[in-house]
Amino acid sequence: MSPRKSKLPLVLGAIVVVLLCYNAYLLMEKFKNDKVKAAYELQSKELAASEALAAELEADYNSTITKLDEAASENSELAALIEKQKAELSKSKGKIQRLISDNKGTEAELAEVRRMLSDFYTQRNGYLDEIAALKKENAKLVAQKKVLIEEKTVLKEVVDEQRVIEESLRVEKTELQSAKADLEVVNRSLKVQKDEFKDMASILKTNEVTAKGIKIRNNGEEKEVKIGKRADRIKVCFELLENTVAKPGAQTIFLRIINPAGETIAVEDKGSGTFEDRQHGGETRYTVAETIEYENAPTDLCMHWTDEQGFSKGEYTTELYHNGYMIGREKIVLR
Repeated sequence: MSPRKSKLPLVLGAIVVVLLCYNAYLLMEKFKNDKVKAAYELQSKELAASEALAAELEADYNSTITKLDEAASENSELAALIEKQKAELSKSKGKIQRLISDNKGTEAELAEVRRMLSDFYTQRNGYLDEIAALKKENAKLVAQKKVLIEEKTVLKEVVDEQRVIEESLRVEKTELQSAKADLEVVNRSLKVQKDEFKDMASILKTNEVTAKGIKIRNNGEEKEVKIGKRADRIKVCFELLENTVAKPGAQTIFLRIINPAGETIAVEDKGSGTFEDRQHGGETRYTVAETIEYENAPTDLCMHWTDEQGFSKGEYTTELYHNGYMIGREKIVLR
């Protein structure tokens, strides 16, 4: 065998190895290219979806703004509210556009864009519904205003007629008010007189007023005496007459004893004091007072003033008062 023929299998083997390696390389390159192509196709698909969402957002935003502008032009009262709504929609749109511009087109990012678009549509629909409700309410108010204008016209006619009547009544009312004022003056005067008469009528009256000098015996019995030095007390007895005008209940009777020198016997530590003298005016001192339960029926009552030192001789005047008026008077002379 020649040397040339012996090398041929080696060369063929080497060629086969090279071909196998080349085929392996080609297979690897094809796998890498397929993977890159699939990724590119996915990215292109997601990018197209992002662009479609951006275009959809722009179209819906412009349509909504147009509808809001139309509503504002129809009703100037809604202009401020609509401008606020437009500003809020523009803010929401800006957030979505930034997300679309910044993302890499992944499924998660597209899902976030779709969620924000859903919120945008909900916000948009809420605004449009609110505007529609306000327009409906405004139309209702316009109709009511028309009715009110018609009613106002009718009322004006009625008022004009009423003014003629009121003018004629005004003169009569003035005359009546003048007469009423005069009558009120008379009524007040009569009421004052009535109150005075009733007050006077409620004053209790007395009967059979007696005044005596009394000596208290050792056994406690009382004995009438005429000598002042022997008298321990001056006792005044009387009868309160029936008075149906007076209010039943507690009534206070004041006893005033005037000594021969013309002075009122009074010792505050023993119950003396002053009362309002409505009969003569001012304050009057009294010697002793007693409160009883008056039942509008005749009542016997005795009041006294005690002085263990006795009384000087001379004339003593005893006076009984009720509600500031004298209701009884009696004198006693002690020797």
